[in-house]
Amino acid sequence: MTTDVCWGPRPPQRPQLPLRPEQRGAVQRFNLADDFTDANAERALIAAVAAQPALYWELVDTLSAVAFAVEGACWHAIAAAIEAERPPDVPPAWPPAPDPQAMARRLADLYQRRLLAAVQERLGQALYDETRPASELATLLEEEAARAQAANRETRAGQLVWASDVLPAVLKDADERRRQREATGKPVMGLPTGLPTLDAILGGLEEGLTILAGAPGVGKTTLALQIAAAVAPAAPVVYVTFENSPANLTLKAVCARAGVNPRDVQRGWADLGKLRAGAEAWRPVAERLALVEGTGRLTVAQVRATALRAMNRHGAERCLIVADYLQLWAKAADELRGLATVRERVETLGAALRELSARLRSPVLALASQNRAGGDYGGGKGAAALDSLKESGDLEYSADVVLFLTPAKERMAVEPARAVDLTVAKHRNADTGRVELIFRPDVATIREVDKGRP
Repeated sequence: MTTDVCWGPRPPQRPQLPLRPEQRGAVQRFNLADDFTDANAERALIAAVAAQPALYWELVDTLSAVAFAVEGACWHAIAAAIEAERPPDVPPAWPPAPDPQAMARRLADLYQRRLLAAVQERLGQALYDETRPASELATLLEEEAARAQAANRETRAGQLVWASDVLPAVLKDADERRRQREATGKPVMGLPTGLPTLDAILGGLEEGLTILAGAPGVGKTTLALQIAAAVAPAAPVVYVTFENSPANLTLKAVCARAGVNPRDVQRGWADLGKLRAGAEAWRPVAERLALVEGTGRLTVAQVRATALRAMNRHGAERCLIVADYLQLWAKAADELRGLATVRERVETLGAALRELSARLRSPVLALASQNRAGGDYGGGKGAAALDSLKESGDLEYSADVVLFLTPAKERMAVEPARAVDLTVAKHRNADTGRVELIFRPDVATIREVDKGRP
């Protein structure tokens, strides 16, 4: 599809609610919906998106083509160009909207009004249809209202949702999972973590906010990178990093695959043959792993746009988002500067990430630090306690899963290996438990303990 459909006038489009068969012969016609269109607003928003294609990924999940009463075909063309990573094109006479988000909200509101107007139109036609008894009109009103609500549901993110409306989808999902389990002979899992015992406890990474907490240097980033590599074949990964640069994370991941010490690479002692072989083996993961370097200007909405772009690129219905790490992002975020304390920022950001997970129907893994009393530093004991999350009061309540990575002082490991425990301290939907691990900081790997190996 090309964008030349954006050039030239187009007749207004009617709302996406066709007349019922019994209403087509009505003697009176009403056109209330035509009063709720704004061609200039549509063109201004399209021009803004064409000028800044990244805006498309921020708006696409809440603003569909049906919101465009006049320029729907042009919006389709612009969307197709952006999703295909081609430059979009619109007439130069269309000035871009100065506030695209506000304009998108206006178009969504107009669309909702057109839906309600369409209901009024049908009811007005029915009133003048003498072939229909007046006693049927109350039933007709209820039916038309239900149809409008169903068509409008996609535009009401974050608003009122009745459980009865959700129930059919819940039962359908349960039926599909049962069929999948019967077809494969295996239980249906979320996204794999690469740790069999952890997957057995969690059932894989499901939609929701998962917190991975621990003291500095205990292996949180190493574990997060390994989980990202395990997930990548099944779904794309967006890794937001505030502590390490994308180049440093890539080096750690390649060294882990090659069995090379990153310090040897930095000092010029590395075996480049092994390193290149590791890079080639890791390439399939790299092609499905998007690294986003965190700054104070980064917003959760921008991360959502990046995730939607990654999902579109790989034709995926879900992805994994990793935030490394929570406290640093909360402290740096310009959009949270209005909050009085770091604790409030952390809690607000945690809630926003959980909302992001729900909107994308994808898991979010957020790394977090522990306070000195709970962490294994500054005199702390390295406890896997929910109240040890740093700068948090409500974070442990809003999270769906909380994991703690702590030193296993009762187990021994031969240097440079370290014995660590991964404790599932909270799991909203199932069991908790513990996974015994061996951390190799010299080659940036973490593996489960082999019970049959000394």
